[in-house]
Amino acid sequence: MDVLPLHRRSGFVATLGLIIASGLYYWALRATSQTHVPRTLLTDGILILGLFSVVILFLFIANLLFWIGEPQKTIAAFIRLFILGAWIPINAYLILGSASPITRTVLTHLDLGLLILVLILSLSAQFVLPVREEGNRLAVIRRLLGFMVGERGPVTFIRNGEVREAYGERMRRAPGVFLIDHASAAVLRTDVQFTRPVGPGVTFSNRGEWRAESLDLRRQVRSTKGFTPSSGEPAKLEAVNSLAITRDGIPVSTDLSITFMLDPGHSGDPREGRDATLPPYEFNKKAAEKAVYGHAYGEFEDLPWTELPLRLVVDLWRELVKEKTLLELIGQENTDELPLLKLKREIINRLTSPTIETRAQDGKRRLEPSREFDVLQSRGIRVLGIGGITSVYLPDEVHKERMLRWRESWAGGVQEALAESKEEVKQVRHRGESEAYLTLLRELTAGLRQQIGKGSAPNLRGTLSSIVGDAIRICTQPGLVADRANLVIQLTEMMDELSILDENCQETERRGGG
Repeated sequence: MDVLPLHRRSGFVATLGLIIASGLYYWALRATSQTHVPRTLLTDGILILGLFSVVILFLFIANLLFWIGEPQKTIAAFIRLFILGAWIPINAYLILGSASPITRTVLTHLDLGLLILVLILSLSAQFVLPVREEGNRLAVIRRLLGFMVGERGPVTFIRNGEVREAYGERMRRAPGVFLIDHASAAVLRTDVQFTRPVGPGVTFSNRGEWRAESLDLRRQVRSTKGFTPSSGEPAKLEAVNSLAITRDGIPVSTDLSITFMLDPGHSGDPREGRDATLPPYEFNKKAAEKAVYGHAYGEFEDLPWTELPLRLVVDLWRELVKEKTLLELIGQENTDELPLLKLKREIINRLTSPTIETRAQDGKRRLEPSREFDVLQSRGIRVLGIGGITSVYLPDEVHKERMLRWRESWAGGVQEALAESKEEVKQVRHRGESEAYLTLLRELTAGLRQQIGKGSAPNLRGTLSSIVGDAIRICTQPGLVADRANLVIQLTEMMDELSILDENCQETERRGGG
């Protein structure tokens, strides 16, 4: 417990101020030439108003004594009550009868000081908090006057769902004030029951009313990271984790996250600052009540509304995984839809739809109410989206075995593909060579076929000369033959040799000598 130093304690400050004020008053009274206040209508009016103010403060403190439970505050209240109780008869005696001039002067000054204090306090109280309505202004004045006489209620500022308050504010049971920003809300309670939800703005709490829980109206994100499961004895895990067991007994894990907020009270998209003329976040009293009233308490921990959605996602993940084998969970290459995406969509449907489609034992489809959706509705929560569930973490042994099987199947497929490709290359090459031979044959016999087509019947020398001529023509075309110059020279020499032969390609001289 924090201990305040003496100079910061309210009792010490009040005592020191009273001593200083009394000394200044005594000095001013001695220094003035006229020390007596004559009895006039104005002074009598001041005494009457002062008496009225003292009676009000006396009743205020007397009412305060009925519910104060702390001994120190009770003693201080009795001291204030004793001072005011002595003040009342003296003030009444001055109004009804005669008294010494010095007594009348001192009491008149005290009544005037009390009236000025109350007036200044009432004026300044209206500028302490951003209030405009008449009832709220009176509530501020009443709480500031109560603070002056020792009635101190909670003064709490809530920003983004987080409470900013001094030490011990939550233990105060006097009327207080809550200043709540546009992204927050709260639910108030007494010692025996919840009272009401309050939204953004200034809220005045009643006597005995205090903050039960603060709420954040913004969208919330909760997540848990996946991890590599152990195939042996399970290690110590966090309270919320994504460990699940498949139907064939293999532990798996994945990344899970969920985005949600307090139900805005309608089926459309949340406002979230889209309309500049309205507050950025919507406050639904019923959703706030459900979020706090349905607060679950366990033996060792309590479960606030912000932790419920993630636990529901984890439970759904485990429930759906245990119905599948590892092979069904990971999926095959020939599947139309990845099993993990299908599982993720099913989780989203069960969290956001009031009914879900199931299959009976006879195979017929039927609609059933979603238990998870009903749980979220009972806590005033609306789910906006689900993240993660894109891959699974496997034990090291299972992962290595799957990698080995994948490599074996992949290697076999590659060898078959390579053998097929070699055969295809061989066939293509054979077809290419055949086509090249046919093309060359057509080009070498183009002239010969043209002569035959005209009806002539060339002899042997003419046939060879036509073929060699077409060969020379082919060699003169760029890009077809690598060493075309030498080849053209050799073919030209062959053409010259054919020119000196007879029509049957025999040497002329040798034939004539015979």
